[in-house]
Amino acid sequence: MATDLELEISGKRPGEYEVRVVRAAAGGEPEAALLLDVDELLARRAELEATVLASSVGARRVVPPGEEPVRQVGQQLFKALFAGPVYGTYRASLGVAQERRERLRIVLRLGSPELALLPWETLFDPEAGAYLCRHEPLVRHVPALYTPEPPRVEPPLRILVLIASPRGLPPLDTDAERGRLEKALAGQLAAGRVEVTWLPDASWDSVYARLQEGEWHVLHFIGHGDYDAEADEGLIALVDDSGGPDMIEASRLVDLLGEADPTPRLVVLNSCASAQGGTRDVFSSTGAALVRSGISAVAAMQFTVSDRAAVRFAQGFYTSLAGGRRIDEAARSARVAMLGCGRTALEWITPVLYVRGDTTRLFTFTSPPPAPEPPAAAGTGPSPPAPELSQEGKRREAQLRALQVMAHAELRVGHPDQAVALLDDLLTLDPDNREAAELRDTAARQCRLAGAYERATVAEAAGDWAAAIEAYTEVLGTQPDYRDAAARRESCRARRRTADLEAELRYHADNGQWQAVLDVVAELQRLDPSVTDPDGLATRARRALEEAGREAERVAGLERRYARARAAEDAGDWSAAADAYRELATADGGYRDAARRGEVCLRRHRVAALRTTLEEQEAAGDWARVRDAVAELTAVDPDAGGEYAELADRARRELAAHPAELGRIDFAAEVYALAWHPDGRSIAAGGSAAWARVYDGSGGDEELLEVEAGVPKLHWVYAVAFGPDGTRLATGADNHTARVWDAATGERVCEVRLDKAVLAVAFSPDGGRLATGSHDRTARIWDVATGEDVLEVRHGQAVFAVAFDPGGERLATGSHDSTARIWDVATGEKELEVSHDHAVFAVAFSPDGTRLATGSHDGTARIWDAATGERMLELRHGRTVFAVAFSPDGTRLATGSDDRTARVWDATTGHKFLEVRHDDKVLAVAFSPDGARLATGSHDRTIRIWPVGDL
Repeated sequence: MATDLELEISGKRPGEYEVRVVRAAAGGEPEAALLLDVDELLARRAELEATVLASSVGARRVVPPGEEPVRQVGQQLFKALFAGPVYGTYRASLGVAQERRERLRIVLRLGSPELALLPWETLFDPEAGAYLCRHEPLVRHVPALYTPEPPRVEPPLRILVLIASPRGLPPLDTDAERGRLEKALAGQLAAGRVEVTWLPDASWDSVYARLQEGEWHVLHFIGHGDYDAEADEGLIALVDDSGGPDMIEASRLVDLLGEADPTPRLVVLNSCASAQGGTRDVFSSTGAALVRSGISAVAAMQFTVSDRAAVRFAQGFYTSLAGGRRIDEAARSARVAMLGCGRTALEWITPVLYVRGDTTRLFTFTSPPPAPEPPAAAGTGPSPPAPELSQEGKRREAQLRALQVMAHAELRVGHPDQAVALLDDLLTLDPDNREAAELRDTAARQCRLAGAYERATVAEAAGDWAAAIEAYTEVLGTQPDYRDAAARRESCRARRRTADLEAELRYHADNGQWQAVLDVVAELQRLDPSVTDPDGLATRARRALEEAGREAERVAGLERRYARARAAEDAGDWSAAADAYRELATADGGYRDAARRGEVCLRRHRVAALRTTLEEQEAAGDWARVRDAVAELTAVDPDAGGEYAELADRARRELAAHPAELGRIDFAAEVYALAWHPDGRSIAAGGSAAWARVYDGSGGDEELLEVEAGVPKLHWVYAVAFGPDGTRLATGADNHTARVWDAATGERVCEVRLDKAVLAVAFSPDGGRLATGSHDRTARIWDVATGEDVLEVRHGQAVFAVAFDPGGERLATGSHDSTARIWDVATGEKELEVSHDHAVFAVAFSPDGTRLATGSHDGTARIWDAATGERMLELRHGRTVFAVAFSPDGTRLATGSDDRTARVWDATTGHKFLEVRHDDKVLAVAFSPDGARLATGSHDRTIRIWPVGDL
């Protein structure tokens, strides 16, 4: 079996290639990118061919100048092919070959047409300073489904030589060519190893006939070759009927050779371009096409070859084949023979060897070729008389002697397999030769030893220590001193132990068993003191153990803290426990249940603190803080908060009955009227002054706007109202006018005039109309845009209050005549009238328009059914009720009274929610748009704002 390094070179995409090891003597299948400018190298083919042909010219230099381009290309190809891990496999395989005392066969599988055009035979190893194909066999692989066994051939090797020199092509000196080839093969011909048949002026018909005449082992062609780029196919030139060229395509040549039975195993093409292909088909050259068709091997020429080089190639090639060498070894020997053309000769690059599949040997000779008769010694005297042998007997005796000498020689140089083959041939001719039989036993034993030794070295190279030890033991059991088997076995045992320990080391490392890692490293160091820190695992183990020690100490510290926290928790010291658990959570957020327990203790600590606060604030009567503390306690611990539900209710009742002011505005005059802006952020007020003002609704004294509704110190403002969109402000004054102002700038927009003081104003829901109530006993509705009077209704006395219903279709009025009336806005007809015992100062519709509230001098506020006039509720103050207002949701009613109080009532049941006090009578009340605040205006010159959202 050959010692091979088989490489596949293929294109991934245009311009990108990769090389992969298919098979290697050293094992492994690495791959790498092939970085090579293929186009640049192909452009240099013509230069290389000219260099090779011109190389017979001598020069006195270490590297002749003509060789420079060849060596440069060879180095480029070598560095590209043996890149990265592929180079390591190449070197290791060379080592295996040297151990086996064999040559390393380089097999190239070329997967792209342009790669097949490159001169791989120039590969130059810069480290060894040598061309590969001169030292190691180099072949180009052509794939095959199977490789047949080499046929058994009875010498001599039969060669059919075709010579074709047609007219019209450069003439060939065929006679000289034949003479040189016969001279080159003279020794083989004389020894009976080779038989040559010549076919001059070879034509299709003559070749066809000759191929059918007998068995031909080799076909050798001498003539012209070419390559048809258009057809992408190689050509050879035979002679046609007129003596001119008959260009035969490779595909037709394949069919022609098929007429031989059997087909020749080898074809040698001594013609130009027989190894040249195209860029479309990797097997387009004549040589590659023949091998793909079934020829086992083809030797072709990638450049033009000189006659002298061609003769030397044939001499070396056929001599090696006839001697039984492999086809690849024969090609390498032929290259060495071509070196004899001269020191500067480079034509050994030109031959290309294509082999089919795994072909190594083309023939198995059934008997050794006849040995030549030894020449008589010159100058010797007459020999003593000897038994007369026939000529055939002498030849046979010489053959036997030669075979035995060759077997001894092969055995001596370590080739027992070849010695066995030679001795088998000898014993076939002379079965009774005892010496040969004993020598064969010795050779066979050496074969077995060599085989076992080879298996051992291959296993050793592959790192299969168990197999290597077993094979070395087998060798030593037969021959204890066989070569270096004993030392190698001990080395393998040590390396197996080392490999086992390294595997154990990685196992412990993968499982985090760091002390075991250090123990294994120590054992490794006892086996091999040079071992320091395999893969850095010892350092990693020491660091891991140090980290584990620190982690153990950290965990112990955490455990101590946890124990202290639990002790504080068990003792009910919630604050200390919460602090301890918080420290634990900071040190290690996931430590046991520290975070959860810390939250529990913190909550219990807060609950205890809130309980204490509740007791203190209840004793102090600070009901706002009591309310807030109960709410916080409920949020922290709903169960604990439930215990204080009754206290929370009391706090709300106390706060509702006696709320704290949210804010106070000093109006500087008695306050008669209030109105909230629709956005709830400001409030308008009017009173015993000639101006109306707008203030910040938060309860501060910030004045946002002031308008003069009359003459200072002469007139008062009895009524104010914002329009529904907040852009307009209306005022009613005792100067007999009602005015509408721009609520942002204070610019007067509209003014209407009555006969007496205007006591009430109200905007319609759409803001387009304004209602007024006056001392002149009328209630009127005005068009805001034009100032025109659109409706007038009358009471028996002054009208103190007006109000539109939510739909803007009805108008309520309250009068000094003790009545409140509801009017149809469209017709002016009175729809409803209700009465008090005295003057009615205030009217207000509920937000849904179904109820009407009134306030009277008789000390009551009443709620009426706005459709039927039925009294639904009566609420009593001690004195005159000057103001009423529904909350925005209609559930509450606010009243302002001469008894200095403002009250908030349940508008359904009459329950009093709230009572607040001024220093004088309360003349105005107004809910904020969100219902959370109540504004009150008093004769004491203040506007006060109260919280009512929780009622």
